[in-house]
Amino acid sequence: MPFGKGLPSIVPSLTYQPVPVAEKVVSGSNGKLVVDLGAGGRKIAPWVKTVDFIQLPGTDYVCDFVNDRTPFEDGSVDMVISTGVLEHVESDQGFMLEIRRILKMDGVLHIEIPFLQQYHEDPIDCRRLTKPGLELFLRQHGFDVVDSGVHIGPTVTVLTLMSHYVDLLFAGANPVCKALSFGAFAVFSVLSWPLRYLDMWLVRKPGAHKLAFGVYATARKVADSL
Repeated sequence: MPFGKGLPSIVPSLTYQPVPVAEKVVSGSNGKLVVDLGAGGRKIAPWVKTVDFIQLPGTDYVCDFVNDRTPFEDGSVDMVISTGVLEHVESDQGFMLEIRRILKMDGVLHIEIPFLQQYHEDPIDCRRLTKPGLELFLRQHGFDVVDSGVHIGPTVTVLTLMSHYVDLLFAGANPVCKALSFGAFAVFSVLSWPLRYLDMWLVRKPGAHKLAFGVYATARKVADSL
């Protein structure tokens, strides 16, 4: 997966998930109504209904699911998946209210959110949560957490932050600085890319969440109202 558009897209991504947790959660849900909020152009499984703010390849519904309603009826959805979205919404309250509205009682919600990822606009970037913080956030909104953990590990944290750090060291407005900053970013990314596979081992450690790039929680709706 590339870092971005243009020249940065040729740089290998340092992001790595030893186990794609969302795919694992969705597996076995065929025949149920599963909604991916903020899918970003992906289709995690053929039966999953995708929702986004803009039309992207594979988007089934285009709507503002924070400030407006999705096209799903109250209590009609079996599972909601939302990865890398919560940090970008203006109102986390509005986001959770809409999820609660469409989910059936005992319906499943799976959220993935950065912890130690660098700032990244899409189009805004508002928040980060620790693993315990995400668990608390879900409980406060009427969910019972059944699983949580690290989906992107500590090695990715260190390598990604260092790649952006060396980029910043040489950053500037003139073309020479831009070339140097991209060159430093690219060289560091290429040389350190194999190290990301250390997370196959590190994510299993009990303290991995303290340095995690991203954390997740899977929960069930257990209350009718906040």
